[in-house]
Amino acid sequence: MSATPRIDQGNGLYPPGPKFLPRLLSGRVFRGNAVTYMQECAQTYGDLVHYTALGRHIYQITHPSLIEDFFLKDAAKHHRGIVMQRAKAVLGEGLLTSEEPLHMRQRRLAQPAFHRNRIASYAETIGQQSLAMIARWQPGTTLDLREEMLAIALRIVGKCLFDLNVESDAEVKKISAAVDAFMGFLPIAFLPFSERIMKLPIPVMQRIRKGSAELDAIIYGMIDDRRRDPSDRGDLLSMLMDAVDPEATGDESASMSNQQLHDECLTIMLAGHETTANALGFALAVLARHPEIQAAVSAEARAVLGTGDSARAPAAEDYSRLKYTTQVFAETLRLYPPVWVTARTCAETYEIAGHKISPGSILVAPQFVVHRDPRFFPDPLRFDPSRHSDENKAGRPRYAFYPFAAGSRQCIGEGLAWMEGVFILAVIARDWHLTLPPNTPAEIAINPAISLRPKHPVNLTLTRRP
Repeated sequence: MSATPRIDQGNGLYPPGPKFLPRLLSGRVFRGNAVTYMQECAQTYGDLVHYTALGRHIYQITHPSLIEDFFLKDAAKHHRGIVMQRAKAVLGEGLLTSEEPLHMRQRRLAQPAFHRNRIASYAETIGQQSLAMIARWQPGTTLDLREEMLAIALRIVGKCLFDLNVESDAEVKKISAAVDAFMGFLPIAFLPFSERIMKLPIPVMQRIRKGSAELDAIIYGMIDDRRRDPSDRGDLLSMLMDAVDPEATGDESASMSNQQLHDECLTIMLAGHETTANALGFALAVLARHPEIQAAVSAEARAVLGTGDSARAPAAEDYSRLKYTTQVFAETLRLYPPVWVTARTCAETYEIAGHKISPGSILVAPQFVVHRDPRFFPDPLRFDPSRHSDENKAGRPRYAFYPFAAGSRQCIGEGLAWMEGVFILAVIARDWHLTLPPNTPAEIAINPAISLRPKHPVNLTLTRRP
């Protein structure tokens, strides 16, 4: 394990990295995908790499000590990455897109909904939704379990955070279609003059606008309902509606506008269900490929949650008892992190290892690359839950594993995501055996869009456990 980053001097002005023209002339710029490219850059040029794309200077960092500075020491020198900056056109000024000092005020207002005692209160909803989902399954059928995970994650975040019952399949599909449309936003964000392109009536923007309008109708309807009945329901939306933010308006009694409430709810609804569903989709695909790991998760779940007539839904106190299932979910997040790269834009000049970073430069810290670095995870492509035992975690740098980012922009819903992932895996593995349909590829193909998704449906065959 290397405690010192591998940093070469390059040409003096910039760290080493691939040149754009040779990549263009060879056709490599059109082949492969972003995660493969970043992995190759790290392997070839080290832990601080420089390259350009469409006239932008990009710095890639892949060592835990550099990443710690990126999230903590140098955080105030950054703005959001270009994708999140451009995403304001769709998401507004929510937690994902806003800059300081607005972001920190928003985080303080929303944080109580994600405190430990509050997360514990969500366990009942997670358990109920998990049991309702598997009750609908039929033995011997083959289902796309990523679609199932999208539906349950949406129902959980809707009920826990907004007291919203997303019951019908039509509602689930409508929201999922809006998320799918938003994923098409990534390639546009990097194009020159993308602000103008986003205003054009091209198919991808038409889909994004249609999805946005449908989500607006749901969220503004939810807000209007709360305005008519403002009683405290103990959820995030009640907290936001009761909150007073005098720093925003100068009025000591001013509450959030409908627009600000909308932006916060939209951001958390989209980010709070899609990423968790992707992680669960990958986890179930892995379990089907590793029967011995699936059997161990099932044995633990049965010991903790009971079987047959004594079977029950998970409760908050069960989370700490599902240790192996937690390690399995963590190993999934290592190999298949839904947030596969964290990006920032330099806002003021500073240095990294003697190299000047100028305003407007983009910095990327790709989780996908660092999580698969053999210096920190020997035999990195092997799925090994024991990597996340207390002993093994203590033996590697803190920022070798950061699926939820870190610092002031660490995912506010991390605690909910962990409980949701662990409980859903446990309930499924306790009662169902998952197998791969014939001719399923051994490797899990990935789609690195705004979040990391399985490239193909996660079709798995269900057999009820005796």
